[in-house]
Amino acid sequence: MRIYIGYGGWVAVDGLDLPGPLYVRVREEGDRLRVSEFYLDASTSHTAIDGNDLRNIPFQQLETFINANAEHVKPVMGLPAPDLSTLASYYQTGFGNTERQIAEGNWVVASFAAQSIPADRDSDTDPDSGVRIKRVPRQHPPGDGWKSLRSEERDYRLPCGPKDGVTDEFLRKVARAYNAAILRGERPNVAIAEQTGYQIKSAQRWVYTARQRGIMPRGRKGRAG
Repeated sequence: MRIYIGYGGWVAVDGLDLPGPLYVRVREEGDRLRVSEFYLDASTSHTAIDGNDLRNIPFQQLETFINANAEHVKPVMGLPAPDLSTLASYYQTGFGNTERQIAEGNWVVASFAAQSIPADRDSDTDPDSGVRIKRVPRQHPPGDGWKSLRSEERDYRLPCGPKDGVTDEFLRKVARAYNAAILRGERPNVAIAEQTGYQIKSAQRWVYTARQRGIMPRGRKGRAG
């Protein structure tokens, strides 16, 4: 799994064996980032989306991984980004004077008008409005300028317990091992205990301490991470 951080809370995901790219949008709920929208793009795939694809989307692991990298996501959440929910809400809407509406800055109208361009040309004049519109190529991850967070992290194991006490440096390694275990589909506290040879209560205490110090995000009741 690999994620690419975009603007406005959008994160692109690949490497999940889905019929196309997955895009999720997160928002802040308390001190965590939670998925509020998702879009699975199988428009160019030979296979359509089925129930198994939706059941196989690892939302819990995605949220944990995104929260572990919140310092990269939050600074660009306020930047303009694709508003798919607004576009979708116009699913049964026609438009009148598109030239005037586009001139007024109605980006939804402009988006609909752009779809009138023939597929074999990169620009055309909208037949209703006379407005010249240029087709913009579709962009799939990895997008230029997006920060790539590769899932080689999933192979990380905590090499040992705290040799010099429970320092912030050690707790950052605990957080890294915790996230890696989540990505591998393991129970993170159990995995950390097995990797270090300590009791599971010790692993739980390290994770609790990391959260108290702000090194790890606060967990949600009933869920790992």
